[in-house]
Amino acid sequence: MKHMPTVTIAISAYNEEHNIGKFLKSILEQKEDGFEILHIWIFNDGSTDKTVNIVKTFQDQRIKIFDDDKRIGKSSRLNELYQNLAADILVQSDADIIMAHNLVVHDLIQPLIYEKEVGMCGGNPCPLPGETFTEKAVNCTVEAYIPLRTNLRGGNNIFSVDGRLLAYKNEVTKKIHIPETMTSNDKFTYFSSLVLGYKYRHVPTATVWYRSPNTLKDQLRQNGRFVCSPIRHRRYFPAELVKREMYIPKKFIIKNLIKQFIHNPIMCIYIFVINVYCKSNAKSFDNKITARWPIAFSTKNLK
Repeated sequence: MKHMPTVTIAISAYNEEHNIGKFLKSILEQKEDGFEILHIWIFNDGSTDKTVNIVKTFQDQRIKIFDDDKRIGKSSRLNELYQNLAADILVQSDADIIMAHNLVVHDLIQPLIYEKEVGMCGGNPCPLPGETFTEKAVNCTVEAYIPLRTNLRGGNNIFSVDGRLLAYKNEVTKKIHIPETMTSNDKFTYFSSLVLGYKYRHVPTATVWYRSPNTLKDQLRQNGRFVCSPIRHRRYFPAELVKREMYIPKKFIIKNLIKQFIHNPIMCIYIFVINVYCKSNAKSFDNKITARWPIAFSTKNLK
């Protein structure tokens, strides 16, 4: 980019009162080195709590809330965001995260600025230490899969794509329209970027903190959306592309799962049973989950 790149940071928010203030504070602490943050947008998706009131307490003129009392789903809100985007780069996040340092945005967007063929980047979400048995067990699974972010194709793969922190060139978002009922918006934009001819880059230093589900109910909700996403992606993209990108070498899985099992056998068995249950019911989840899917409230209170 020949001029100073401009950035819009945006989220779709639904009942985010527990963390929206912390999220915005971590955004306002970001150092603008070589770019300018033009807008910080919050698309309110029918929140019934204090989300909107908390956002309005911030006096920064870049913060704008698109307030709507209707819940239409994250996919529709993201399409609304993509249509309104004017900045060169979009940094898209979730409300239930906190930036780990003040150069997260800076690091995340560097490939978009300096690599012409790159259209999308992914950050490095890391879970906070677990407080409940379920949360600790989920974190064990995360630990087993984290090496995928760096070891599989240099980290530039679908397993490092996480909606908690993504960035796109404006020209990419203008070409993407997410189906209303898509449960895995982040992966959908990844496949879209590849089909459009763009490359993806994982940025390990762009770290954000988040909390894993700490109840069985919330884990089932979150995992249910995950297991049915390949079914929905195959409706919009070539099955061979989805299969290739979702493939994990068996030796990699076995090696890392055994490592976690040795340290936490009971937790690993617990998560294994949950995963088997969710995978065996993937089609059922696909039939039931709509654009207004039940959210995991236990992930929204970061400490």
